[in-house]
Formats: sequence, C-alpha cells, structure tokens
Amino acid sequence: MLLSDLLHRPVTDADGSRVGFVLDVRFVLDGPLTGSLAAPRLHGIIVCPRKHASFLGYERTDMRAPRLVADFLRWRTRGTFLVLEHDVQRFGETVQLRPDATRWAPTLPTST
Repeated sequence: MLLSDLLHRPVTDADGSRVGFVLDVRFVLDGPLTGSLAAPRLHGIIVCPRKHASFLGYERTDMRAPRLVADFLRWRTRGTFLVLEHDVQRFGETVQLRPDATRWAPTLPTST
C-alpha cells in the first residue's frame, strides 16, 4: 500500500462507527541500518474528525506564531488523535481500530 492511498481514508472503531479520517502517519527510525540511517518503521496514524484538515507544521508544541494561524489550525484540527500501529486492527478501504485502542495526543515535542 502506498502512503498516498492511506491518506484521507475513513477510520472506524471496532464497532464500525466512523471516528475520522487518516490525516497523516508517523514513522520512527529504529529499524536495521541502511547506509547511515536506520530504516523507517510505521509508528502510528493521525486521525482527524474532518477529512480536509492539515496541521501545516503546527503540530509541534513550540509553533505558536503567527498566532492567528496557529490558533485557527489548532481549532480546525481539534479532536485529532494519534493511534499507534499495534492498535490498528485492519488497513483496507477503511482503517479499523482495535476495541481497546488508545488515543494519544497528536502533538510533537520540540526538537532540540
């Protein structure tokens, strides 16, 4: 499956109720070394209640300027959450979550 095929797919809970759409995915670099970098591994998916939303980089906790833009994007993406890869039951036409899936905050920490 291509990443572009996954974006904007509907996400349902274990009962089949729609909880949102795939807004983005998170990867971590902790796989085997390929050259000078570790191979990427899917960490989780970002689920947003609205289909056409974007963080535009404002998911980072230190992004607050310009204030009007930051406030609007945070309002627009309210209710968004991160679901870790092991909490996804099935990737298909819809992405189905496991019954006990944990919803994490979608924000990214400030890089040092």
